[in-house]
Amino acid sequence: MTRTTHLRAALTAALAAAALVGTVTSANAESVPPQSGDAYVANPGEQGLVELYSAPDPGQMGPMNWEGRLGGWGPGNFESRHWADNDYTEIQFTGCSVSSGTGTSVSVKLWQAIPFNLDKDMGNNTLTYCFGGPNNTSRGEWNAYYSGGDNRYFTIPMINGSSTIRTTVSVQKVYVDTTAAD
Repeated sequence: MTRTTHLRAALTAALAAAALVGTVTSANAESVPPQSGDAYVANPGEQGLVELYSAPDPGQMGPMNWEGRLGGWGPGNFESRHWADNDYTEIQFTGCSVSSGTGTSVSVKLWQAIPFNLDKDMGNNTLTYCFGGPNNTSRGEWNAYYSGGDNRYFTIPMINGSSTIRTTVSVQKVYVDTTAAD
């Protein structure tokens, strides 16, 4: 076999494996999401609140006060912009939806950026309430200090409980709150 034939065979096998591993989640469109612990009423006037919106490039976070939305994020595809913080972080999602099927949850993983080293995984929060409507807000909280870095960012490792799902998530508004005083 030639090198091209080996490469073509490997790519075909990888695509077949990905198709077999993918999961499909469905739900009744008439169902109402249950009340959950992540439900939150956003208060745009809170001290320490930083509003992040996506930039025109898909999945890239724009500067503060950017008028837009986060869209087209798949599991592990992008990371948010970094912000200065090393204590308390609250991330709020308002108006979540998925590109296909019914959205039920999105996992948000917070990272501590450590210069010249591996970034610190600070854990996940699963947000569900934001899928209940365009004004529903979910929030996740992290309250920890890590030495070696003072910037944080988040990624989306799972949608509807799956890291291999082919759908993407969009969020009407993303807020990052860096003060626990509210």
